[in-house]
This record gives sequence, C-alpha cells and structure tokens, in this order.
Amino acid sequence: MAPQRFPNEAAPPRLWFAPALLVYPFLFIAARNAGQVDGKVVATTITVALIAWAILYALLRLRLRSPASAGLATTWLVVLFFSYGPLSTLLIDAGASRLGDRRSIAEWIRESPHLMPSITWLVLGLAGIWLIHRIRVNLANAVAGVLNVASILLLALVTVQLVGAAGAASTDRPRVESVVTAGTGTPRDIYYIVLDGYARADVLQDQYDFDNGPFLAALRRRGFRVAEQSRANYYWTFLSLTSALNLDYLQSLLPGQLGPQSQKRKQAYRLLRDNRVAAFLRERGYRTVHLQSTWSGTAANPYADDFRQCHGGLFSDEYLRALAEVSWLKALGSRASLDLATCHLNNLETLEILGSEPGPKFVFAHFLPPHHPYLFDREGHVLRRATLSDQFEFQKLLWEARRPYVDQLTFVNERILRVIDRLRADSGQEPIIVLQSDHGPNLREGLSEKRQHQIRLANFSACLLPGAPDDLMPDDGTPVNHFRRIFNHYFGTGHPILEDRYFVSPFARPYAFEEVDRNGAWAAESE
Repeated sequence: MAPQRFPNEAAPPRLWFAPALLVYPFLFIAARNAGQVDGKVVATTITVALIAWAILYALLRLRLRSPASAGLATTWLVVLFFSYGPLSTLLIDAGASRLGDRRSIAEWIRESPHLMPSITWLVLGLAGIWLIHRIRVNLANAVAGVLNVASILLLALVTVQLVGAAGAASTDRPRVESVVTAGTGTPRDIYYIVLDGYARADVLQDQYDFDNGPFLAALRRRGFRVAEQSRANYYWTFLSLTSALNLDYLQSLLPGQLGPQSQKRKQAYRLLRDNRVAAFLRERGYRTVHLQSTWSGTAANPYADDFRQCHGGLFSDEYLRALAEVSWLKALGSRASLDLATCHLNNLETLEILGSEPGPKFVFAHFLPPHHPYLFDREGHVLRRATLSDQFEFQKLLWEARRPYVDQLTFVNERILRVIDRLRADSGQEPIIVLQSDHGPNLREGLSEKRQHQIRLANFSACLLPGAPDDLMPDDGTPVNHFRRIFNHYFGTGHPILEDRYFVSPFARPYAFEEVDRNGAWAAESE
C-alpha cells in the first residue's frame, strides 16, 4: 500500500546526498593533516560513521513524514555532534566567568565541565527534530534540495583539498640534506630531552624566589655541564626545536617561505619531525625513537623509526583524537582524548627504561612541564586532569602563577634525575644527554619589554658529554649550535659554528622576526 500523502506534499528528492555532510569533517581533517594520517583509519572511521548515520536515519524515518524530513533531522544531529568541541569551550568559559564567588557551583562545573553543555546539546537536538517534524513536507524537500547541492559542493571542495595535499606531501617535502662527512663516531646512545618553558637558574631566583642550585649541583655530580648563561634563539617552541634539530636558523632552512604575515606551520612542523639530526644519525646506523608529547608539533612523528605512544585514552591514533577534540566525543574527556598527566607519567617511565634497549639510538622526548597547565604538585600528585583541548581551561593563570610553576618544576627535577640515573646505569656505555628547554617563561606583568625578552630567551641547558673537553659547550651557547658541536666532536663533521642570534616575534605572527641582542634589547638599537 502506498504511503498516505499530505495535502500539497511534493515528491521527495530522488537522491539524498546529505550523508556527504557527515563525511566532510572526516575528509577535511585528513586533508589538513596529509601525510600524517593512516588512510585505512580514515576509511574505517568514515564507514563506521555512515553505518551509524544509516541506523539513525532509519529510526527517524519511522517517526517523521518523509525521507527529506528524516534526512534533515539526521543532518541537524550531525551538525550538533561536530560543533560541540569549539562551542562547548565557549559555554564552559562563559559559565565559569559568570559564577563569581559561587565557589561550590564553580567547583562542581570543574569536576563535570561537559555535563551542562551535553544537556544543552541534547535539548537542542530534540528541539530541532520537533521543529523539523512540524514543517510542511514540501518545505523539507526544498531545504533537502539545497543541502544536496551543498553536499556535492563540499565533497568536490574537500576532494580538491585532498588531491592538493597529497601532491604537496610528495613534492613539497623540505629537503633534509645529509650532514655526514668522513670519520667514525662512537655509537653512544643520544638523548634529547626538552623541558618546555624551563627557566634558567638566575631567572628562577630573581622572578620566582626559587634556588635551583641543588638540582644543578646534582646534575654536575653526574657529569653534566650546566650552561649558566644559555639563551634560546627563538621565542616559540616550534621555531626553537626546528632550528635546534636542523642545526640552522629558520630563515636559512625555509628561505622565502616565512612571510611576516604568515601563520602557517606545516613546513616548519615537517622539518621538526623529519630533521637533519635524525637523518644524520640514521645514516650512521642509529634508530630514532620519538616519544609522543602533548603538544601538537611533537605529538606525532611519521618519520621516526620507533614512535612510542603514551596512551591514556580510548583513541591512541592521532587522527581519531583530532575527531574527538572537535566533536561531542570531547565530553568523554580523557576516556576519548589524551590525558596530559597520564601521558607525561607514562613517558617518564618509558624514557627511564630505554637505556636497556639495544642501540645505537637517538631518543627525542618533549615534556610540556614545567610549562602550564599545572598538573603536578611537588611530590608528583596529580592536581587535575586535562586533555589536549581543555589544557588551558580553568587554568589561565599561565606564566604569572609563580608557585604552581615552581611546584611542577620541583617534581620535574626529581623525576628527571631518576631518569638520568637509570639511563646511565642501564646503558652499555655512558650516553650523550642533552637536557634543555626550548625557551624560558613568558612573564610580562610589571616588566619592561627588554626584561621580558631576557626572561623568555633565558633557557635552561645542561649536557652530559662523555669524554668531551669542558669547553665544548660554551656557557652562553644557543641551541642552534648544540648538535653542530656534538657532531663535530663525536663524528668529526667539521661544521662551522654559527653566530649566536636571537629573534622575537608575536604568537599571532611567529615569522615576523625582529632581532634582539644577548641582553634582550633590539639589535638595531644596540648597534
């Protein structure tokens, strides 16, 4: 029996392309991360999503007037699902800011930040379905026709993006030139351990009233050379690490590609992961080991020989985590995303036992602490749980919060010493360890611009260099020359030592470089 038609009901569209609106976010994320995602994971995810869409559509079709109405309702739920990530953050922040002194409510929201946004989304979903059910079928068909066209256009657009990204992944890969020269090196394991935002000792004393002398003395007893006047070459993590791991300045690594108005980081991130240090050591028989971090630039590395995930969530794949961060799955918190505290603790344990693994190996480990968010107290107890997307929510004290910064740094000191002791004990011969921060704290309140530069560029640096002369690493060296000096001594490469230079730039325009001198003054003014 033919279904009953309502008065003035138009025939439903013969084809319904709205599922393309579901597919688009999956393909868009894949296109934006070309060369870093597994095509099989993307295809499997889309297949599962389409099956879920079909089931939901079939259920709604039982209740609504036409295929178009059911399709509209399903599309509305899809839009809500994928808009949850960014919009829920705004709701949470707005709710917290309006609470004022109502601390009990504020604490409740902190404990269950996604409860109220999830309820809001549920109400919006049901309300949307009710409204769609109320509109006339011919109007639903008309809207469906528009969505059909929009779906086709979106699929065409993302297809072009995927093709372009695939081509770029194969043709615009920055050339990583070999730095191998004559000579044989001792196959010592090499560890590059980055502690993000770790302040130099004099800054800790002056700005935090904290004496880091006991930790530095403990490092020296273990054979480390601590650079008392070390300085970073750049203001921001991705610039500093890319430069250090490629033995050169960004302006030379990517000539003509770093316009001052540009915000693109794709090329710099690729060089950070597919870097000259790893290429050189790989050609010398080294295995490169990359520990997953909680910062986007070093959270994954498809070029590493051995990528160690820190786990801590339902989704161990970076692509799936990206989906979780932008969709309603974000509400699952660390069960779907990456719990920062768990990741750091797992990485410390992983790093600690790597000395017993066969080498030679080059190990890269980037830890966000002591950089905010402040996850640990002095004893290493976890203060709060945070994921990649909400790591700055409710904790926007940032650098100006002196005490939690020092507490987290104190815990980092203790755990790093344990890691170093275990690595030295388990390694066949004394390893090379570069322990360094990418930059110093970003303190601003009550400070002159010059002093801000001094503090930000005053990074921490300590190196264990077995058999090397005491002056191999100068007291005021910079990261751009560290591996040049190491390779020159241990592998006979003969690299020229570059002039130490220092560049500041705003976060919104990271390539708008302005040079300062070693004291933080504008270089042009000091000449």
